[in-house]
Amino acid sequence: MIWTWPLPGADRLSSYQGDFGAIRKHDIHSGVDIYCEPGQLVVAVEDGVIISIEDFTGENANPPSPWWNNTKAILIEGASGVVVYGEVSPLSTTKVGHKIRAGKILGKVETVLKKDKGLPMTMLHIELYKKGTKETIVWNLEEPQPENLLNPMPFLDVRK
Repeated sequence: MIWTWPLPGADRLSSYQGDFGAIRKHDIHSGVDIYCEPGQLVVAVEDGVIISIEDFTGENANPPSPWWNNTKAILIEGASGVVVYGEVSPLSTTKVGHKIRAGKILGKVETVLKKDKGLPMTMLHIELYKKGTKETIVWNLEEPQPENLLNPMPFLDVRK
């Protein structure tokens, strides 16, 4: 199954930079980053139900990541599992318990990086978990891939 592209109008191939499983300074990357412009609209990749909206990055996140701006994550359970749309600002109408159709606007992408290091500072972060997952996790350095965490890349259409 290939998902609906989550960023309408944004490039499908050259946007991929943050790979699943990449070793980083504080953790192992648990999703895929798709670089885009601040305010880019985000749509649901498949039908599902919103199961959670959580603080994703910044001082309010659990665990806190004060080196990044405060952003949210929307968790939607659908046919492929629980899809996480991270580093976003949900629409005021995006509420836990709502049924969502593929292509429905969920919110917009927020700038996550506080410091300009010469790379894009804004991206949609997509994670995928097994059904039944209720919250995001941190994939800690030196630890194996969490059992409920899946690689979202096979579901994304990377053709131009």
